[in-house]
Amino acid sequence: MPFGNVTNNSGNLPKLDGSYTLEIERIEDIEPGQYGERMRWVFTATDEDGEQVCYDSGDPYEWYQTTGATLGPRSTAREWAQKFLGRELREGETGAEIAEQLVGKKARALVELQDNGYSRISGLTAMKRKAPAKQEDDADPF
Repeated sequence: MPFGNVTNNSGNLPKLDGSYTLEIERIEDIEPGQYGERMRWVFTATDEDGEQVCYDSGDPYEWYQTTGATLGPRSTAREWAQKFLGRELREGETGAEIAEQLVGKKARALVELQDNGYSRISGLTAMKRKAPAKQEDDADPF
């Protein structure tokens, strides 16, 4: 599909700076860069007050960051994947499986507005996963 959906987003783009909950909307292949294949991570953001970051029109703001496409032990993509999944990646998992699992996952992020006017993720923390609800035993303990 060569074009995205038509939107009427006008006004200034939101500038992310601070602590946010990021949710992965999708992960896209993009043109290779100077250092090889790259991926675009597309996020929506919720601020510390629980408000979704939006355009002036009220439409959710989709913010993106890029990483390399490798999931090696020292790669940013692997670090981010593990934080969003809340677990270590396992030997033998495919990139396609991991990308599919990541969509819809959330993590806490520290986002810094750089001198060039662009924001970047400077730290990620896995979200605490809710423990399964305990089932109460209907049996009388006495």
